[in-house]
Amino acid sequence: MGTISQIIDDAPVTPEIDATFNKIKTALKAPFTPHFFRVWAASPESLQGIWPVMNHILTRGRVGRRLKEMIFVAISSLKSCHYCEAAHHAFCLNIGVSPAQIKSLIEHYTIDEADGAQDKAAIDFAVRLAKDSHASSEQGLQALKGHGFDEEEIMEIIAMSGMAVFYNHLANATKINIDNGFSQILARNAGK
Repeated sequence: MGTISQIIDDAPVTPEIDATFNKIKTALKAPFTPHFFRVWAASPESLQGIWPVMNHILTRGRVGRRLKEMIFVAISSLKSCHYCEAAHHAFCLNIGVSPAQIKSLIEHYTIDEADGAQDKAAIDFAVRLAKDSHASSEQGLQALKGHGFDEEEIMEIIAMSGMAVFYNHLANATKINIDNGFSQILARNAGK
């Protein structure tokens, strides 16, 4: 029996869906439309709700995309979402996250403090929330403020944590096949 991703592979593309795909490629700085969005195009209404969430939380705001992508990789590994882990591993490589940092995100859901205490604090906070959304506390917020994050940035980190869990759920539920483009990026960087 096939997975949803195998059964719904490249849904029909209407002009509206094609316009959304072009927006996705541009916003993500991707050379192709990720398979995740192609599968969700089978439900145009769902796609029209799913894409803006990622667009606003991952690619915009005051917290940089680099940190948000690292959070995404750590949470995807935690949640055993192989698709999201691979896709955002590839995005991390393309925006300058080192292979050693990515390995640490995948294996330990964090980075070494020597790689950036501020980034580590944000990643650790986001991962803690992905494990238990009730884990936020005044102490945790004060710790992030102590690392230089203001309230707006802290809210973006919380949103990024929740978004990663949401997308992991969608990708795991549909068992999205990893794009050849992502696999090629990962293969080129294997062993570095």
